[in-house]
Amino acid sequence: MSNYKPLKSLNQFIVLLLFLACQDLPNPIANNDQSWTKLGPGGGGSTFKPTFSYHDPEIFLLRCDMTGTYLSNTGGASYDQINFPGGSSSFAFDAKDSTVIYIGSKTLNKSTDGGENWKQVFPASDEIIEESFRGDHADYRFSIHHDEWENVGQGRISTISVDPAKPNLYFGMGKHFYYSKNDAMDWNVIGFEESIDYIYTNQEELSTTILVFTPNKLYVVDKSDWSYFERPYPLSMTNAFSFSAGSKSSNHTLIYALSNEDSRREHGAEAPTKVWISSDLGLNWQELEDRLLRNIGETPPTFSKLAASESNPNVVYVVTSSYQETKENGEIAHWYGTLKSEDGGQQWQWVWKGGGGSGQYAVRDGQDANNLKDSWVQEAFGGEYIRIIDVGVSPKNPDVAIVTDWYRAMKTVDGGDNWVEIYSQPNGKGFTSRGLDVTTTYGVHFDPFDPKHIAVSYTDIGFHHSYDGGATWSRSTTGIPPEWHNTCYWLVFDPEVKDKIWSVWSGLHDFPRGKMTRNPKWPEYRRGGVAISEDGGKTWNPSVNGMGFDSPATSIVLDPNSPIESRTLYTSVYGKGVYKSIDGGISWTLQNQGISGSLAAFELTLTPDGTLYLITSPTPQHVDGDYGREVFFGSLYKSEDGAESWQQLNPGTKVLFPNGLTYDPTEPERIYLGAWSDIQLSDLIGGTLARNTGGNQWFDLDGGIHMSEDGGQTWLQIFDANHYVYDVTVDPDNPNRLYCNTFDRGAYFSEDRGKTWIKMAGYDFHWGHRVIVDPHNKGMVYLTTFGSSLWHGSPVSSE
Repeated sequence: MSNYKPLKSLNQFIVLLLFLACQDLPNPIANNDQSWTKLGPGGGGSTFKPTFSYHDPEIFLLRCDMTGTYLSNTGGASYDQINFPGGSSSFAFDAKDSTVIYIGSKTLNKSTDGGENWKQVFPASDEIIEESFRGDHADYRFSIHHDEWENVGQGRISTISVDPAKPNLYFGMGKHFYYSKNDAMDWNVIGFEESIDYIYTNQEELSTTILVFTPNKLYVVDKSDWSYFERPYPLSMTNAFSFSAGSKSSNHTLIYALSNEDSRREHGAEAPTKVWISSDLGLNWQELEDRLLRNIGETPPTFSKLAASESNPNVVYVVTSSYQETKENGEIAHWYGTLKSEDGGQQWQWVWKGGGGSGQYAVRDGQDANNLKDSWVQEAFGGEYIRIIDVGVSPKNPDVAIVTDWYRAMKTVDGGDNWVEIYSQPNGKGFTSRGLDVTTTYGVHFDPFDPKHIAVSYTDIGFHHSYDGGATWSRSTTGIPPEWHNTCYWLVFDPEVKDKIWSVWSGLHDFPRGKMTRNPKWPEYRRGGVAISEDGGKTWNPSVNGMGFDSPATSIVLDPNSPIESRTLYTSVYGKGVYKSIDGGISWTLQNQGISGSLAAFELTLTPDGTLYLITSPTPQHVDGDYGREVFFGSLYKSEDGAESWQQLNPGTKVLFPNGLTYDPTEPERIYLGAWSDIQLSDLIGGTLARNTGGNQWFDLDGGIHMSEDGGQTWLQIFDANHYVYDVTVDPDNPNRLYCNTFDRGAYFSEDRGKTWIKMAGYDFHWGHRVIVDPHNKGMVYLTTFGSSLWHGSPVSSE
């Protein structure tokens, strides 16, 4: 994945020599393995915290909300992916040394060679007592030997600051301010009353002090004795966030902030936002009142982030996802985009303005900004509502900035006059990722008539396919109802009819994650169903006769022994159960006899002898249609009569979250079941409800892999029950070889039907989905992921 980059300095060369001399030491964080290639169109998900180097505006970091971190040394033309357990949450470049970078996650990590290799500097490795992955998202946790660091291992590092004049380093984790006076060798901590949002210091006005910003007050910390005092914000500036500061001269430090009294902002709702400035180190604050900024005469806008250039803070950008204007006909136009000021916030202008429609997802009544040179996202979503996420500005060049949104990252090098994509390379055939791949893949699907034609089922961006073996990609949703566009969960090619495909769609993503069905009203807004293509996926026709338009379908299987003119198919519909078609998908009938409890039907598997297996997932019961603590756990079912009836199987009393099943093609009675390990009640019903109705609790579940050699009557655990295994795969050319992918930073293979397992080298993404064997390249596999698109490579050992 990582492209070769020449060494930039003698220091970097020395560091590299030292690393090579010590290469027998484990380096679990480094991810520069060349054996994997990232595939897909690029982008497709939200990205955050664009942070630039002080030394070169071509160098910057981004993170996504799906645990991946992305470093570009080429201005966004390409990226290296860096993976930490749980993902990153903050970045800092050292203004004194171009090779030093810090990334904050649950730990603090440092690179001294420009991001090639990483070392954990807080907490020290020998401080850690125990590490684990636990919960529905396999959250990373650890405990340490240190009484004062009580929040370490649970919280995340929200902000990092490298002192430009001293060997000091600072970071915030929750309400705790950590500081090191000797270049991250030793640490001390100060506890504040509120969570830390931002830390700022400089070598002019703040040579002896540090400013620590929280939602309702500023803490001023003395660098000599580490004493501090408070500066409360004005009452009208409560719930402040998104601070940014800079200094153009020794007496010209400017600090900006947003504030919003409505906590709904944290969940993406519209919430009027104020913009503030301080020119006296936070002693006094002024609300900025430019007419455009405040949208005078209309609804106050919602701003999500702002950023000023650190060396020229007169230049500041702010992004909005809800800016309303009344049209001549009285209708409301909803805009999104970026405003900019070049005079310290006094006057503002639009530099990116998109939307103008109803502001509803999947309703194409708007327009993208006319000064964007974009890739596939503009065609796919440019006419819809797109939420702007974040903004970052080069600390040395205020004309260079990055704005991110739901699907893409866009960059300007001329102060916002023009913006260009930095996530996907357009070409004549389609689109190719630049390495910024931040969306979820479920399956890789192979055209039986064209080895170069492969398709991927995606969350958020639907169906993509390639006609050149994965080199370029195009999105195809023509004919799919807009309400279904979000997710294509699976598809199946007809093995005997060229270009015939059935696919399953849902307007709701991330099944079977428990968060998706917490709301008792979720059946009212579920949408989805089956679609059929006769031209290889270029166009689609919905087919929901008998199941309804509100049928989020998650898997589909075809009986290859059924007549070509009237194929038998089965599909799982989340919240409804199993549907069967005997006329090629034209009509469907519900087949739930024997299924009880959870109807969150997630995955179907059909063996060569016609046996069906069904996995259902845990979900709240919603007794009498209301919130409550009662939940259904998941189950495994078997049908030997074409889904006319179902028998519940018992892979183990603690196997209550089955996730994926496969069979041995040479012995179909030999089946393998992947399962989730421990989850919390809050994973299913939500934390607030759990706490308010008796408290949260852990459910002791057996994850890992379970094997049966008699069609599910008896079972044997063959992979660690603490692992969160998404699915299991049998190599069709060698049934002794098994694969699995997990949510706890690893994919594995076995050469002896699961007796022993080996971790794949070079792959350390936190949230993995499936391993899919490449039928056209022997020894190669695809790895689908929950947030890092598609990986292709060889499953060699990491040991």
